[in-house]
Amino acid sequence: MLLSAIQSNHKYQQGRVKLTLLILLPILFLLTAVFLILAWQATTKVANDSISYQMQEAQNRAQSRLDSYLTGLDNLLISTVEKPKLATTLESGERLSAKKILQDTLEHNYGEYLDLLLLTRQNQYWTNMNSPLYLLGENLNATIMDIPYFTQWSSIKLEPAPTSLTAIMQRYPILSSESGMVIGSLLGGIILNDNLTLLNLLGQDTKHKSLTLLLDGRPVGPTFNDADISETVFDKIIASNLSEGKIDQHFFTRQPLLINGEKSQLQLLLIADASISQPLTYVYLYHQLLALVLFSLAVVAWLMVSNRKTHP
Repeated sequence: MLLSAIQSNHKYQQGRVKLTLLILLPILFLLTAVFLILAWQATTKVANDSISYQMQEAQNRAQSRLDSYLTGLDNLLISTVEKPKLATTLESGERLSAKKILQDTLEHNYGEYLDLLLLTRQNQYWTNMNSPLYLLGENLNATIMDIPYFTQWSSIKLEPAPTSLTAIMQRYPILSSESGMVIGSLLGGIILNDNLTLLNLLGQDTKHKSLTLLLDGRPVGPTFNDADISETVFDKIIASNLSEGKIDQHFFTRQPLLINGEKSQLQLLLIADASISQPLTYVYLYHQLLALVLFSLAVVAWLMVSNRKTHP
């Protein structure tokens, strides 16, 4: 009688254990799934934030270097305009003396960056010391007269044969030393189409990324490459018209550059190679391994319960 009672109590306890396991296992599965989802979201957010920070840091560095670059050119051109000899030379019409002044400007710091440096006299194009690489076209006078004064960089299109050029320029009034009237102007600027100097400056200290300038949604000028990125990837990203995203495992941002302290039509496209996504790759692997371990434990637990059912 006592043995029967003990066996009955033992079966009752076994039944309670089985029932408890059957209830706890689904709860464990649910908690495991919730844990995996929350961990996935948290670690993915951290990895994405790290990538976004790196891309924005590269953008900020490029903007800071562009500001410094343009400020250096601005200061150089202002110092040239303020030379009394330039106004005197302009009034007397001594073209060779004017060219000597422009040549001296080109030989100063930042002067080497100037692709365009020219003078107007009495509202007409007069002379230049432009880079011999660039032909400025037949409608030069009309083009330069549309550029405003007051130290504002302007984006202009020059239409020489065989291809058009995109430039940013400034125009500075030259005042008569006697009357104080405007007797001419000095124009200085840079050509964007093949400006490797500017691109290398913007891309300095930028690792595992490529960058290029866009105007009206299309590349203008060369590409700075510190990453192995194919032309196909570039074409897909440019065609997407997205300000940021990920295409073919490459993260990118497309942001306007500030010129004159305002957003310009000139954009900087930054593309990072696959190495920047390594944090996300590690996140994927970590969660795959974790899910595999938890799934294995769940299977073992389920087999133990099933075994208890078939072998009371």
